[in-house]
Amino acid sequence: MEPVAASPADEPGIRQLLSACGLPQEDITPEHLHHYWIFREKKQLIGVIGLEVLRPSALLRSLAIDPLFRNQGLGSQLTQQAENYAESLKIEALYLLTTTAEGFFAKRGYQKVLRERTPDQIQGTAEFRSMCPVTAVCMVKFIPS
Repeated sequence: MEPVAASPADEPGIRQLLSACGLPQEDITPEHLHHYWIFREKKQLIGVIGLEVLRPSALLRSLAIDPLFRNQGLGSQLTQQAENYAESLKIEALYLLTTTAEGFFAKRGYQKVLRERTPDQIQGTAEFRSMCPVTAVCMVKFIPS
């Protein structure tokens, strides 16, 4: 199974999956979906990941896998897709906030960083300002150029 680019028609399914997984989805617009990828099983959306591109950095967000399809490597595949895409855009660093997946991202080379040490553009996102709790772990991975 290969991730495919999301389209505006996928927005309701993406919102539903994110909400079911307890992830923020309130600010997602069709424009965000230009930098999102999904997995489908038959017609069901079962995985999603996205980037909020804020050059020279990006916010990795919305990694969600339907609970019935977890532990099959889909999250790793989506994360790799997002990282490869970021590299193609010459993104220097990927930042993220997580309340539940610190170990998952640490295994993939992400390191904890203080929220206040992130670039202003990242701190200015809705996810950083209001949607993710202050208790969320902030992580970064630098993309080799």
